[in-house]
Amino acid sequence: MEGHYWCTPHYLDASALVKLVADDDSEEPGREVLRKYYWQHTANMYATSYCITEALSAFKGKRAKKVITEDQYISYVQTFIRLFLGANLRQDDVPILSPIVFSETERLIKKYEIDFLDCFQIVTIMHGQFCHSGPNDQSILITADADLAKAARAEGARVWECRTEPAPDLSANLTESLGDEP
Repeated sequence: MEGHYWCTPHYLDASALVKLVADDDSEEPGREVLRKYYWQHTANMYATSYCITEALSAFKGKRAKKVITEDQYISYVQTFIRLFLGANLRQDDVPILSPIVFSETERLIKKYEIDFLDCFQIVTIMHGQFCHSGPNDQSILITADADLAKAARAEGARVWECRTEPAPDLSANLTESLGDEP
């Protein structure tokens, strides 16, 4: 049966990963709804290794800019690692040296003027292990980056921009997959 809403892969970019952990005011828009959604769908959460690295770097940047204290920095990193190593978040990447990454990231950079790692996120979603899912199971990119959201949508990806949009309602996918059954 196609359209198993509990199987829909979710890819979190670095901006969303940071919101899952950081409690400082700058992460407020969308933080609580993202956290609630994440914990309701933990079986299907993915991130690229580069998004994981970017998130850790963002915590470092918050500390360097004195947005957070050293104790908060340590807490953010430890919480983040527990999320990742606790098997709630899985890593998935298209091999970065593959020809598709080379050609697609160049095209996306030129077309949307976004950075390489954002392009890599789109390539992973569009050409990675879940790219052949049915329309009801298509991966969802979760981001707090408006430019990435716009580019990914233009490329045909399902996107939730968690700062400004409501969380996806995946129960509609289950209804579609079951047909008109009550």
